[in-house]
Amino acid sequence: MIKFKAYSAIWGFVVGDALGVPHEFRNRESFATFPVADMIAGGTHLQPIGTWSDDTSLLLCVLENNYNRGDSKSLAKLFLSWYQDGYQAAHGKLFDIGITTQLAFDRIIKGVPISKSGLCDKNSAGNGSLMRSLPYSFIEDFSEGAYKMVLDNKITHRLPICHDSCLFYIRMARSLAEGQSKDEALDEAARYLRMGWRISDQSIDKVFTPFQRLFSKSFALTSIDSIYSNGYVIHTLEAAIWSFLNGNDYRSCVLKAVNLGGDTDTIAALTGGLAGIFYGISDIPSKWRRSIVSYDELDIKLRKWLGIEFPS
Repeated sequence: MIKFKAYSAIWGFVVGDALGVPHEFRNRESFATFPVADMIAGGTHLQPIGTWSDDTSLLLCVLENNYNRGDSKSLAKLFLSWYQDGYQAAHGKLFDIGITTQLAFDRIIKGVPISKSGLCDKNSAGNGSLMRSLPYSFIEDFSEGAYKMVLDNKITHRLPICHDSCLFYIRMARSLAEGQSKDEALDEAARYLRMGWRISDQSIDKVFTPFQRLFSKSFALTSIDSIYSNGYVIHTLEAAIWSFLNGNDYRSCVLKAVNLGGDTDTIAALTGGLAGIFYGISDIPSKWRRSIVSYDELDIKLRKWLGIEFPS
């Protein structure tokens, strides 16, 4: 059932996030001699083992808001609770936030309405909305979920390229949850995005270019040297999908993502979401999952929000 796939996806995301947190901003060359092979503490943010970042905190806000059938206004309140008070933060206090997201939250605090709080200049094509998009994959009516996601995205990101990247990711995630292969899901995401462009008045030539590599059937064969692991939304999307396509189990997928360097927590989280769907909850190393901060409490929340029960 789709909700069990969602459970695997979210845990895959959280574990990938925590795996990447200690290594954020490290350059790729630094992993050549000592590649990441396990979850550790310390690192970039000096956090305890199993600590999740803003990626998971904001995703949890989305999950809660979707469960409560909230709108963008209620979601923005949850986001500000995290930003100001550490709500849904691993240790009750945030330690990392994207620039575009932070600017948008500051604008809301100053009184800018959420319909205009998101940034839309050319320098605001970051991955801050992509990192929290996964829950929309599992809204029963996918079209409804996609529409809601774009509205919610605008709280922080208003550029079409950000919305399109999120649509590509959640369509791929939903296709995997529906039983498609990796290649089939990638093709379906490309088809879905193209169809949306044809329906809208956007110039296909203009919007196609950033997604051109992802539309290629040989994308998985792209050289690692041509995969960029920074916070630009297209690069993040490509890095996550490339890592997923080139792994053969959950562990190898997320480790590929982390060892790309750069925005390791977000890329590994997004990779982990796809790998969690495809390989299942049992393939996520139990040691990693059980090391997540407040594991039992988080698991209870996820089961509630996703509407699932497991035997004791």
